[in-house]
Amino acid sequence: MTDATRTTRFRFWLWLIRMIGVIVPRRLRADWRQEWEAELCYRETLLAEWDRLDWRTMLDLLRRSLGAFWDALALQPQRLEDEMFQDLRYGVRLLLKSKSFTVVAVFSLALGIGANTAIFSLIDALLLKPLPVKDPQQLVVFSVVRQGGNDVTFSYPLFERFNQANHSFAGIVASNGGDKMRMSVAEPGAGGQLESVQAEQVSGNYFSVLGVNAVTGRTLTEEDDRASDPQPVAVISYDFWQRRFGLDPGVVGRKIILEDFPFTVIGVAPPGFSGFEVGGKPDLWWSLRMTPQVYSGRKWPSWLLVMGRLRPGVSVEQARAELDAIHRQRLNEIPSERLSQLTPTERSNYFASRIELEPGGAGWTPLRKPFRQPLLILMMVVSLVLVIACANVANLLLSRAAARQKEIAVRLALGAGRFRLIRQLLTESLVLALTGGALGLLFAYQGTQLLLTYLPQERPVFLNVSPDARVLGFTLAVSVLTGILFGLAPALRATRLDLTASLKEKAGSGSSGRSRLALNKVLIVAQVGLSLFLLIGAGLFVRSLQKLKSLDAGFDRENVVVFEVEPGHGFSVAQQTSLYEQLLARLEVLPGVRAASVSGYQPLNRMTTASNSVTVPGHTPPAGEDTSCQLLWVGPKFFETMIMPLLQGRDFGPQEEQPFEAKPSQRAGGQAVQNATPYGEAAPLSAVINQTMAHYFFGDENPLGKHFYFMVGSLKARPFQVIGVVKDAKYKSLRETSRRAFYLSYFQDPGAGALTFLLRTTGNPTGFGSAIERTVRELNPRLRMAGLKTMDDVVNESLAQERFVAQLASFFSLFALLLACVGLYGIMSYAVTRRTNEIGIRMALGARSADVVRLVMKETMLLVAAGVAIGLGAALAATRLIASLLYGLTPNDPVTMAVAALLMIAVTALASYLPARRASRVDPMTALRYD
Repeated sequence: MTDATRTTRFRFWLWLIRMIGVIVPRRLRADWRQEWEAELCYRETLLAEWDRLDWRTMLDLLRRSLGAFWDALALQPQRLEDEMFQDLRYGVRLLLKSKSFTVVAVFSLALGIGANTAIFSLIDALLLKPLPVKDPQQLVVFSVVRQGGNDVTFSYPLFERFNQANHSFAGIVASNGGDKMRMSVAEPGAGGQLESVQAEQVSGNYFSVLGVNAVTGRTLTEEDDRASDPQPVAVISYDFWQRRFGLDPGVVGRKIILEDFPFTVIGVAPPGFSGFEVGGKPDLWWSLRMTPQVYSGRKWPSWLLVMGRLRPGVSVEQARAELDAIHRQRLNEIPSERLSQLTPTERSNYFASRIELEPGGAGWTPLRKPFRQPLLILMMVVSLVLVIACANVANLLLSRAAARQKEIAVRLALGAGRFRLIRQLLTESLVLALTGGALGLLFAYQGTQLLLTYLPQERPVFLNVSPDARVLGFTLAVSVLTGILFGLAPALRATRLDLTASLKEKAGSGSSGRSRLALNKVLIVAQVGLSLFLLIGAGLFVRSLQKLKSLDAGFDRENVVVFEVEPGHGFSVAQQTSLYEQLLARLEVLPGVRAASVSGYQPLNRMTTASNSVTVPGHTPPAGEDTSCQLLWVGPKFFETMIMPLLQGRDFGPQEEQPFEAKPSQRAGGQAVQNATPYGEAAPLSAVINQTMAHYFFGDENPLGKHFYFMVGSLKARPFQVIGVVKDAKYKSLRETSRRAFYLSYFQDPGAGALTFLLRTTGNPTGFGSAIERTVRELNPRLRMAGLKTMDDVVNESLAQERFVAQLASFFSLFALLLACVGLYGIMSYAVTRRTNEIGIRMALGARSADVVRLVMKETMLLVAAGVAIGLGAALAATRLIASLLYGLTPNDPVTMAVAALLMIAVTALASYLPARRASRVDPMTALRYD
């Protein structure tokens, strides 16, 4: 009796070990059981021999069994790993067996994931990626908030005042953003080969504040700025060191010549560092303190980008308040005679300006503000495309599950758990998604390079969009979420079966087939709705772009060549003016040139025109009204070259082409040589005004011969006499409304710097580049020509943002439409196949082919109609979010919505007609025998 009791008790422990052993990996289970069973058997035998097998020792045996349980839990990851590999192997085999299904699914997902990765790469490069500097989160970018927007540039004296008077920053640095300079690697006068480099002027503390050390040599220091006689030294970039000097370690100490001025290379910046301007690619950096020596006649830079590093514990609000106080103190130091020149409105706006600080950890770039909203909108677009692709693949998986219904039913009948089957099906979905993600990464790299071509080309942009850990992590996360998104619903539906019915029925028939078809139809409705939503958005962008392109800019853009000529340094204003006049005369006589002129501004460029208040005797504007006008310097025959019709008066003649004397310069950086009153005693200058300015200041009166007064910068106003009225034109962008503007003769008051030349040709202007370049070089080899393009190119570049959004939104919306049509075609083909027997009966009872087509098309178009209703509702609710990107139409433009809806209906009708037509050709006898 005792032995029987012992055996029963012992078998209880063995049963407990076997029960726990279920969770141990199969390949380790036998050894694990043998080890613990042997130990427990041995201990139980000893306890029985010692007559100590009581409840205390049984609890001890239970404790040891719990130890085995913890060991089994520790081995659980290996069990899951074994089963995971088993699921992966099985899933890969099944996908390789269904090659057409796998190819369609993988390419659909690859395009969706690749598009998301490409857009994210641009967002990351422009908005998110931190600068490769020490503690980038402590950096802030300075700007001045004025009426009409923010200004991110500062004068050198104001930068110095910030640096000296602040207590909130560990350091404040400045940069001029870079400029093209001519360089040679030779001693002065040695005649080294000239090349163009991107040189950036920076403050001496630039590298130390950013926390950047040199790879070899040293960087610029504050001592380079403090020296009374600063030494001409430069730091070169790593890329330039590699490209120009072949990583020669002896580069430190070598002499380079920048614009005929000798510099010494003192160090090399680390690889990947390009300053705090994202997208820039400077070849070298040199000190702002060297400006007066290198640029004769220029004291300090007037357009500086400023960034600061906050001290630990100092908030942005504290720093902003301190800088604002410094800025306000500077405003209060403005001489009273200067303030007397301003109108009350101007004084109010002047003193209302304030300093603003923005996070600078991701750097500064001119592309960030205009492209932030378009990129975020495109990210939303490609996300919806990916959702449509997921719905399409889910449809494919549901159809595939119908073919595997009996297999799944057999596995469930043999004891497989539903969770185990769901995990297997999700593993197959993840394999599809990860494969699509890997292929999508390749698409994304090529796509990102293509997207960069859509960015503005007014200045070169170098963005590092190579895949890195952030992009790879994003792609992996999107792939996993995608796999779960399109795989979960089919997996849940495929494993919810009536085993008895499923084992008897043909795959895809019966109630399970009907419920699966219902889910397919829900997905189709969602696809159609999302696709229509994207089509409407793309249509709005395309129509806006078309309206802007067809807009009357006030000049004829056909057959016009635009380019810029930079005389370089070392020329006086008189010398470069003489060169410009000679070049203009030579260009006018080139074969095929109808007219030629010059302009002090680049057409359709946001930063090339100055504006200030205009005063007209006898005209009293309403209180607080802005009376500013655009000032544009042009050469002779400008209106003829641009075909801008003169509505009244005359163009500038020979009398306006001679420099006048005893006048204050109207240019930034000029010197005032006359101390006139606000309504000046000097002889008036000739001016041509546009029709908006004429109507505003002179109403219905004849403006010819009338006078007005205009002031630029800190100079006193000077009188101008109206000699003509010209048609309104667009100056900064095609989107701007007609602005008040007047034109002055450039050669009456020539300024230093580059000048824009414009040539109207008799034919296609693209072939004039070589002739123009040869003419410039023959006149003087030191003249530099840059930015040669046609006026059509200028217009297209001014619409870079609109073109970027319109073309990409159109591509992705059409791709979404294609996916929706493929899904619709697939589900209707499946539905027709399922109803083959029914169609045969209908035709046997007298139904015609047209009746069958009508039956199938009716069912399809009901789905499409539901999707169209959902898409229109979503568009009506959401398109107002893109109102700021549209031009000339409302967000709920009825024409766009109607065209998009008709296109959706037409394309989906075609996609559904093919299976309907196939159904109408079914042989009734064959259909009746169909099982």
